[in-house]
Amino acid sequence: MYNDLLLNHIAPMDDPDARVQELIDEIEELKSLLSPEAQKLISDLRPRIVTDDVYEEIDERASVGDRLADKISTWAGSWRFILSFCFLMAVWIGVNGYLGTKAFDPFPFILLNLALSTLAALQAPVILMSQNRQASKDRAVAQNDYQVNLKNEVEIADLHRKMDGLSDALMMQTKLVNALVEARRKELSATVRAIETTRVPNGYEHGV
Repeated sequence: MYNDLLLNHIAPMDDPDARVQELIDEIEELKSLLSPEAQKLISDLRPRIVTDDVYEEIDERASVGDRLADKISTWAGSWRFILSFCFLMAVWIGVNGYLGTKAFDPFPFILLNLALSTLAALQAPVILMSQNRQASKDRAVAQNDYQVNLKNEVEIADLHRKMDGLSDALMMQTKLVNALVEARRKELSATVRAIETTRVPNGYEHGV
């Protein structure tokens, strides 16, 4: 598995997103994020950008029908559509009721019922198309969030490893400094005692 990592350094993959997904899949298989294998994968994943504008990519690949379905669903789910539709029905019923026997759609307004049934039959699939596209966007966003969170996790684990290494090095340096200070203190104490030992006999001789 890790031999492929070396080969990809020599001959990089054409698709960066595929490489990122491959690295993430390999990291998921690891039992420890602090192992040497994990550090190799983390160092290769670190320069790669995981965060992505998923909505922009999906909208760029959307067809004319997909965009039209989104616009129709947005308009059909607004108060503007409800008020406009109620106004149209009121005008339809009012005009045909006023014309009486000369109306183009007399009571019980069969043509209006047909139009409403046709509208409902066509509007439902369009709304479902838009909902399916939104569900695809949500899944893509969730996958991207997962990749971002996973990269953050491995980066934090790597930072913890480095901090632990720095803490161990600092502790060793502190012990070394304390040992040197203690040795220097003992050396100075021995020097002072030697000087005092030398002075006492000399003073005794002068006193005599």
